[in-house]
Amino acid sequence: MNEASAVTERVLEGWIPPSQAGTYDLVPFEMPPGVVRLDVAYEYSDPIGSDPQLIGGNTIDIGIFDERGADFLASGFRGWSGSARSVFFIAPDAATPAYLAGPLHPGAWHILLGLYKVAPEGCHYRVTLRFTHGDETSAPPADPPRLRLTRDPAPIARRADGWYRGELHCHTEHSDGDSAVSEVIDAALALGLDFLAITDHNSLSHLQAIAALAPPPIALIPGFEVTTYKGHWNVWGASDWIDFRTLTTPALNAAIDQAVQRGYLVSCNHPRTYGPPWELADARGYHCVEVWNGPWQLFNSEALAFWEDRLRQGARLVAVGGSDAHRLHTGPEEIARIGTPTMWIYCPGTPSPAALLDARRAGHATISARPEGPRLILRSGDALMGDTIARPPAGPLPLALEARGADGLTLQVITAQGCAAEQTLRGEDARIELAIDVGASPYVRAQLLASDGNIAEMRALTNPLYLK
Repeated sequence: MNEASAVTERVLEGWIPPSQAGTYDLVPFEMPPGVVRLDVAYEYSDPIGSDPQLIGGNTIDIGIFDERGADFLASGFRGWSGSARSVFFIAPDAATPAYLAGPLHPGAWHILLGLYKVAPEGCHYRVTLRFTHGDETSAPPADPPRLRLTRDPAPIARRADGWYRGELHCHTEHSDGDSAVSEVIDAALALGLDFLAITDHNSLSHLQAIAALAPPPIALIPGFEVTTYKGHWNVWGASDWIDFRTLTTPALNAAIDQAVQRGYLVSCNHPRTYGPPWELADARGYHCVEVWNGPWQLFNSEALAFWEDRLRQGARLVAVGGSDAHRLHTGPEEIARIGTPTMWIYCPGTPSPAALLDARRAGHATISARPEGPRLILRSGDALMGDTIARPPAGPLPLALEARGADGLTLQVITAQGCAAEQTLRGEDARIELAIDVGASPYVRAQLLASDGNIAEMRALTNPLYLK
């Protein structure tokens, strides 16, 4: 073997006691000088799937940090594939999906093992590192570019009514999905969506992959899902790593604070049974709650109750929804589909990814079961849902609601005290004028339901108007 293609190996082995389940372990190694490709393979004893209902064996996740540091909130993150992959590589100009291509500088690197499940007898692991040595002067000097949030006009048709529809939560092969970013973009375009955020788990590599594409005719919002062992949260507008190793409320708050300080929009995701649930319930600082994740019947009523409980306490949290779709190639049995549900955002000016994100931050948004509707819009005078209005000094609050594609659905107006008004709508498009006694409620919102016997299914949901 000639010097240009010399390969060396190192093996890291260890044993994990069951007491470490649900934590993380950093395994250090030295990156030699002159490495042009790193290959990593790992294996462990008694492996089982990551489904939380599976117990008795081991599920060990994996990631990696470079020489810039592996401490909490440090900047050396180079990728994380959970338990979805047993091998990966990193090179200056390419990497396995979920890992960041870029320089392989010498120094102290770390393998990160996520000890999601550890069997009663413990877990033996073995990590094999394969270093390919070569001429490092040929390597690119910097990381490949990533998708960034921009205020440049999006390559989409401007809507006369200012309403744009899109998908805010989905996954690709850059975490545990089955599709390339280009395939997910094509699926969104086929549905007529105006904007898309791909939010792979603890990943930045999808942002590199998107940046390498010819710009598609859709507004692309950068982001990712911060996936922890205590719950998940999305960050939008983000192109730099946020630490997911948050096992306590102070650690979670510190990570959320870092995201907020960078200007990212933060959402508490699917706080419900099998969400997984949001275990650190006293965490603070997030802007949104994902009240609708995938088809409504998947315990989304619990996420709605989580959000509304905080509204009753005076919090102002934007309701968001997203499909959480992972797979495009598994056939009709796949329950999570792009655009189910669909976010609608009101952006009356020139639409750009940043302008759409600003409008969603303001709560000028509503959620529909599908891209084609139905759709519900809530106003009071000149104020749109998400706005704050004066509480009427005496008498009821006038409301105006627009319902589209809502024939036969039940309209409900909700305050902190419960359902304040209800009626069945007739006709595909309706404009309803109501006067509601809001009492001391800090908010008022509206929703559309379809009834099937004793089961009511959400079809559309607005953000609140807040009362001061």
